[in-house]
Amino acid sequence: MSERILMISAAGELGGAERSFCELIRALPRERIDVHVCVPPGCALTQALSGAVTIHEVEMQRFYRTLHPLEMAGRLQRMYRCARQIAQICAAEKIQILHANTDSAALIVWEASRQARLPFLWHCRDIRPMHGLARLLASRASAVIAISRAVEEHLLSEGVKEEKISRILNGIDISPFAPNDSAARREIRGELSIAPDAPLLLDVGALVPWKKHELFLETLAQVRQSIPETVGVIAGSDLFSQNKDYAQSLQARAAALDLDGRALKWLGQRPDVAALLSACDLLVAPSENEPFGRVLAEAGACGVPVVATRSGAKPEIVDENITGLLCEPTAEALATACITLLNDFPRRAEMGAQARRRAEWLFNIERVAVEFTALIAKSV
Repeated sequence: MSERILMISAAGELGGAERSFCELIRALPRERIDVHVCVPPGCALTQALSGAVTIHEVEMQRFYRTLHPLEMAGRLQRMYRCARQIAQICAAEKIQILHANTDSAALIVWEASRQARLPFLWHCRDIRPMHGLARLLASRASAVIAISRAVEEHLLSEGVKEEKISRILNGIDISPFAPNDSAARREIRGELSIAPDAPLLLDVGALVPWKKHELFLETLAQVRQSIPETVGVIAGSDLFSQNKDYAQSLQARAAALDLDGRALKWLGQRPDVAALLSACDLLVAPSENEPFGRVLAEAGACGVPVVATRSGAKPEIVDENITGLLCEPTAEALATACITLLNDFPRRAEMGAQARRRAEWLFNIERVAVEFTALIAKSV
């Protein structure tokens, strides 16, 4: 007999957390788990999961803090109405357990689980101050899933009890990623007018301040002083339309560093991350307090070495000096690491091969699905 679960995402856009949500859902064993999904109406998640699961559309909004009392009251009222709709779905569909993808969904599911009198799992995918909310959410949750040791340590620092936390290291569907995809390399470089043999540094991530794209720009400028033909590519956008000023500041910083259209390519949000990784020589990850960093695992699946700042969960993903290099969060340190690897093709190739092997056994989404399924059985 299968367990019936309702998995809820308050965000409908396909960011990293939502891509992980989709891939986990597709990997769950249907003979054991009957999956229902609740997402905002007409969103990208609906399209991504269409035909794979039963989808319920409920008007939801990501919860943002505000100090304005009337605005806060309105948000809480909308959250309550949303939770009531979810509780009604649970009754109609005979749901046995709820799952909240990210902190924003957990706020809604906390109330929905109270109304429906059902257990819920909170999938914590962020490292950010919660000011007491973590303890509140965890108090009702059957378990809090931490996607990395860094997230687990964050939850403990927020007062969540250790026995509530289940660490399930995040994973990816590695099937779209192939090492040494020369066809994809040629196609992407041709599209972007990048020479076949030009060193290419790739930075993938939403245009939000904690991703530290300005550090990538400064790193690229320093690398070009030693290897002038180096090209940088930034793939990402202000996905949730909250960081317009930051995005504009990046453009200004690039101009100040004389990174013109030949030196730097701005791609915006791209669905073809695997092809972009195949086209690059190094993935550069300058972000701070990264809760996991899907693209680091994806780079490994493509056989691409990583140069990253030593923060958040990155030391859990990058096996230092084996699959990539970890640095202090300065442009000088990142540039030195990039130049070292760009000038040493045999070492890059060996790192890439090791990274692929690591991705296959440690970051495969099938392993995540097995651990998640066991947690559901334990929690129902």
